[in-house]
This record gives sequence, C-alpha cells and structure tokens, in this order.
Amino acid sequence: MGTVKHAIGEHDVIALIDPIKKTKDPGNWPAGTVGAVVSDYGDVKLVEIANDRGEMLDLIQVRELRLKLIAKSAHAQAQV
Repeated sequence: MGTVKHAIGEHDVIALIDPIKKTKDPGNWPAGTVGAVVSDYGDVKLVEIANDRGEMLDLIQVRELRLKLIAKSAHAQAQV
C-alpha cells in the first residue's frame, strides 16, 4: 500500500479558502486569512493565525482541502 504525500505540511504558509470558525472568539476567520501550519495530522492541519507582530491570535484545525498553499517552508524544501 502506498503512502499519500500531502501538499501542505508543517511550517508552510497557507491561506484559508473559505471562512473557518474561530476557537478563541465568536465569529469566523474570513477566506484569505493567512496562517502557518504548526502541526500536520495528515488531512487535518493545526494552523496558527498571528497578527502583524507575530503574536498568536488563534489555533484552528482545518482540513487540507480548505487551505491554499502560499509558501513551502525552507525546512521542508531542504528535506526533498
């Protein structure tokens, strides 16, 4: 049985494709919100949303199909 290689992994920069419910405050993060993958659970990614000073605003779990890859991490590229 082959393994599935996910396009988005840890440390990658992503954008949300559609609104995702916030975990800390009411409401949603709008489509286009940029974040970073901090943990990769296969099809589900733990994404950190931060402000322009790098302060964490929220951690959200998002299915990979609801994410758009913006930039691969330098760490991931070095392993290829």
